[in-house]
Amino acid sequence: MKRFFASFSVMFANSKTEHLYSVNGRVPLLKAIPFGLQHVLSMFVANITPVIIVFGLFGDPELTAQAVRGAIFMAGIGTIIQVTLGSRLPVVVGTSFTFVSALVAIGNPGSIFGALIVGGLIILILGIFAKYWRRWIRPVVPAAVVLAIGLSLLSVGSAQFFGGSNYLSQVLSGAASNELLWQYALVAFITLSTAVAWNIFIKGVWKNLAILVAMAVGYLVALLFPGMVNLSLIGSGGIIALPSFIDFSSLRFELVPILIVSISYIASSVECIGDTTTLARMGLGRDPSDREIAGAITADAANSIVGALFGSLPLTTFSQNVGIVAQTKVVNRFTIFIGALFLVIASLFPPIANLLITIPEPVLGGCMLILFGSIAVIGMQMVAEIGFDSKTILVLAISLTLGFGITLVGDFYRVLDTFGFEYLSVIFASPILNMFVISMILSYVIPEKKKKAVVTAPENQAENASNGEEKQITGK
Repeated sequence: MKRFFASFSVMFANSKTEHLYSVNGRVPLLKAIPFGLQHVLSMFVANITPVIIVFGLFGDPELTAQAVRGAIFMAGIGTIIQVTLGSRLPVVVGTSFTFVSALVAIGNPGSIFGALIVGGLIILILGIFAKYWRRWIRPVVPAAVVLAIGLSLLSVGSAQFFGGSNYLSQVLSGAASNELLWQYALVAFITLSTAVAWNIFIKGVWKNLAILVAMAVGYLVALLFPGMVNLSLIGSGGIIALPSFIDFSSLRFELVPILIVSISYIASSVECIGDTTTLARMGLGRDPSDREIAGAITADAANSIVGALFGSLPLTTFSQNVGIVAQTKVVNRFTIFIGALFLVIASLFPPIANLLITIPEPVLGGCMLILFGSIAVIGMQMVAEIGFDSKTILVLAISLTLGFGITLVGDFYRVLDTFGFEYLSVIFASPILNMFVISMILSYVIPEKKKKAVVTAPENQAENASNGEEKQITGK
């Protein structure tokens, strides 16, 4: 408990602008608020999208609305727990996309929440003992995981740039007009250009608000196009809505859903390790400690368990936040804490949350291209630090082709379903989990290349020794 109060109190000590670039210390509110908002706004829509996808299939608007409020509430609470009790790093958490395909396959709310609670308890225990098993993970593995995270997000950001995957699929089905495509692309391009221009021409600490400014400009431009921003959503849901618990009598604890969700939790924990490692390296110039890794995993697990009680999906560290840290180097926990408080307030007042939900996909796409691309580049940098020896190249080559490449072949998963094994395709659907498992195995199977010893002939040794003496005498 003393460590908690010490960690908490150091966040509020000595208000200085310079603290933006250090983990501890308080930042003046005039700067903490916009920088904190930048972190949470970049992930706000992505935080509720998995909830809408999963619970939208059940045709229960009330259940979906409860889940959305629970997701926003738990993202705020979960982030506060991470920066104070968990990793104590500038981590932002939100609803994970990793679980979507598995939960859609399960298809029953009672079974979903029962599996999330049990699976969360398993990962909580695994996280507590992280320092014992983390040492067995060789450097190429987290590098592969971070690269997988960045590559898997590229299609998301690119789809948002052109209106989102839902719009594109509606165009193909004839439900939407393709004439909107150029409007979406224009808004996204203006948003992206604003972020780039702001980063080039603005100096000082305000330079790091490029994402927030670009999002605001993109939103204003989107308002000029009729129908792109649905302002009617703002007034729905009332003024105040307190988070509520799920119906505990509906919980179902079934073996197969628990196993599938537990595998998804493992994938999410791998992503957590990759995100935490990247954040520490890019923001702090070091690798995370065993305590920070363990704290991040256990906090994510605890947040997910509590979130399930409020009707939320599992939470994990958000890669968008890592991308912002890589771009801005803002790593202050107090700033993230302020942003998290905004999420909690937004969950209690639907008009605030609804306003943020109206941010169009192309506006997000214009910002996310930079952030998601940064994560992929960070993965490449981690590989470069390891060195491109023959073993590293072979591990990454196979991990990319089998782990990531196979997820691009949709027919492969449809064929898997024909075998009749329930959820089989779900297990292999995560490129992050695939690349983790493959790189982990290959890092031990493929032997290290032995370095050849350089043998110097006796006459050369004598010559080198005399040259060394000469250099010492002459001072060269």
